[in-house]
Amino acid sequence: MNFAYSDSKTIEDYINDNLTDEAKSIALDFVSFLRENDIEFYKDNGTSWKDKIYYHLKFNGKFVGFIALKNPDEPENMWTVWSDDCKAFEYGNIDDKIKETAYKHIDFCGKCGSCGGGRKKIIFGKEFNKVCGCTFRTDNPNKEDLPFLKKTIELHKEYIVSNDVIRHYNSLIDEGNDPVLDSKPLQDYMDKWDGQSFIDKMELNRNKSVLEIGVGTGRLAVRTAPCCDRFYGIDISAKTIERAKENIEKYSNVTLLCGDFLTFNFKSKFDVIYSSLTFMHIKDKQNAVNKVSSLLNPDGIFVLSIEKNQSEYIDFGTRKIPVYPDTPDSIDACIKNANLNLTEQYETEYAYIFVAMEKSHRL
Repeated sequence: MNFAYSDSKTIEDYINDNLTDEAKSIALDFVSFLRENDIEFYKDNGTSWKDKIYYHLKFNGKFVGFIALKNPDEPENMWTVWSDDCKAFEYGNIDDKIKETAYKHIDFCGKCGSCGGGRKKIIFGKEFNKVCGCTFRTDNPNKEDLPFLKKTIELHKEYIVSNDVIRHYNSLIDEGNDPVLDSKPLQDYMDKWDGQSFIDKMELNRNKSVLEIGVGTGRLAVRTAPCCDRFYGIDISAKTIERAKENIEKYSNVTLLCGDFLTFNFKSKFDVIYSSLTFMHIKDKQNAVNKVSSLLNPDGIFVLSIEKNQSEYIDFGTRKIPVYPDTPDSIDACIKNANLNLTEQYETEYAYIFVAMEKSHRL
């Protein structure tokens, strides 16, 4: 299929030429949002759409949706937005109002042949039958539909970024990278983000349970696991977790989990939760800190190291990984909003360190 533009017009030009009044305003608002989120537009010049105005929406080369304007086959519709199927639509973190709007725009099978009769899908926690492959279709979106349309893009984009991050860390293992096996100079270099002072803030002892968010191959776990009663580490990369199991196998108190911290259903609470160089991969910082707070035992301690670098990408030469930079002020606010006591904040050469305690702790 040919995705090249047939002319020099942009989608905004087509919107201005073909839509009017509120429809034009809403469409331009949505397109502006898409551009702000680095969504690419590809006009479809294939056989079916050559003489029509139909755009593919992509992020990092992957489909996130589609837009059609004034399709002559559907004269009743001024414009239409489709999503593209995404697992993030199963249990996305959305509010009830957006969920209600989503259920109004489920694209049930219209027997066009493209989806083979529809599929059974779980959409935001509820099961539906005979759903078309694209999941959502919104004809003639109004202002009330805009938050829902934008949320589908955000969820899909976050899902793509998460998968890119997983592939990146899997690739690091394939390429032979393992910080646990680094030479002493390299380990000392990594300590510039955390180090022994970071570990000391956890106040570890053999009676405490500990969770590391983003355990990696066990760079910090090999130092913390021997000092506690029960150690848990979670990471989204299966290959990284397998390597961590090899690196920490001599400790019988270790449980390693492959999953997303934000969605994983933990069966217990913890006395200590810590994370270093992982929050840059989490967009919703407040949700993450809220979950930390909910998982802490009374008097529990949270220790966090965030990267000082404010770049929106990590460039590894052969691949660039999008990240969500942290700032001291934003993390400070997240901690306070999560009803935790921020007891200490300091900085190392490359990081800011935060120490917080569950509110029942008396200062």
